[in-house]
Amino acid sequence: MKLENKEKNLLGQTVCAWALVTLFFSYQYVLRMSTGWMIHELRTDFNLTAEQFAQVGAWAMYAYALLQVPVGFIVDRIGVKKTVLGSIVICLGGTYLFTIAPTFAVAKFSRILVGAGSACAFMCALKIVADSMSMRLRGYFLGATLALGVIGPMIVSRHFVGLVEQAGWRQALQIAGLFGLPLLVLIYFIVPKQDFKNTAFKDKAFKEVYKDFLIIIKDSRIILYAFLAIGLYTPLAVLSDLWGTVFFREKYLLTKADAAFTSTIMYVGLGLGSIILPGLCAKENRLNRAIQICLIGFLVLFSVVLYGPVFDRFQLTFLLITMGFFCGAEMMCFSGATLYSTPSNSGLTIGVVNTLNMLAGAVLEQAIGAGLDFQWEGLMSEEEGIRLYTKEQFVIALSILIVVIGLCAIGSLFLKKKRKQQG
Repeated sequence: MKLENKEKNLLGQTVCAWALVTLFFSYQYVLRMSTGWMIHELRTDFNLTAEQFAQVGAWAMYAYALLQVPVGFIVDRIGVKKTVLGSIVICLGGTYLFTIAPTFAVAKFSRILVGAGSACAFMCALKIVADSMSMRLRGYFLGATLALGVIGPMIVSRHFVGLVEQAGWRQALQIAGLFGLPLLVLIYFIVPKQDFKNTAFKDKAFKEVYKDFLIIIKDSRIILYAFLAIGLYTPLAVLSDLWGTVFFREKYLLTKADAAFTSTIMYVGLGLGSIILPGLCAKENRLNRAIQICLIGFLVLFSVVLYGPVFDRFQLTFLLITMGFFCGAEMMCFSGATLYSTPSNSGLTIGVVNTLNMLAGAVLEQAIGAGLDFQWEGLMSEEEGIRLYTKEQFVIALSILIVVIGLCAIGSLFLKKKRKQQG
């Protein structure tokens, strides 16, 4: 009986720690996506072109991406609690600096801090699950981490846009930053001190880690799965995090609040797909086939939304949720990549795949901005003095996402049956 109670207490502590870190994952999502909800205000305040505005989002993603592997080393050495506490402080510091930034250069640096502070959130939540939960619970909590994490932006988007319109973007973001303080306190007092460390990896020599890294990046099978993950997640992130709000306003004539909310809807499907698809494909032994089908389905639906007629709100919502569901196959790309890793370098493999994924997102965000500026025909806003872009120009600029998804769909045809787990 005492042993059972002790196990229940340990499980309870683990679930609480996971819930708080997942809450941070959701919170940092809001901070990173907020720039897409303030595009007009930021462009006016700093007098930005489309490409310059894209840098505001891209620099956060660059920092997030490039720190995935180093943060993995840090978490294994000092544990989840210290890593998350330090990350929240950096995230909040970057957010506050952004709200008082006098120049565009300072604004970009502050976004780098936000991206750096966000880098550990998803990884730490997954680490708690992987290191402390039974196989029976692990799959459920892995999917729930992503599903719960993306709910935050959906809940907050409308309210945040309203706050921006009433108080201005700087004060609205300062208020959003204040919500991180109670989260910092809760994690400090609730997450166990001796937590979730990989002591075996801690003693691993740097040369061995570097050797593992070279093995991973030279394995064409792992890189192929990383490439396919880019096609499944990056277009969704680029549209939802940065360019979706203004695109839906231009094409579907939505209010700013409705456009911001609509840009987050794909994450509902992503959460569902991340939970349902891996389970179905594991049971039916069809991992590769599912990735191929999801890429083709995503390509078709994205083309319909981008090039098709103006749909009503119900039709658009259905299309976006279904697109997000197909994007849930991204999690299977991580699973596929780890099929060719070993227990000693599986974490590093995931870090490499995620790094390439996020780097591609940053590059595409800037590419779309550059595409808009390239098409610009001299139209200016009389009141704010910023460049204006037409619906047709947005469609052409966003077409680069169609190209990326199409290339990945073709690339998925080169997936091969190598192991029993694959189909």
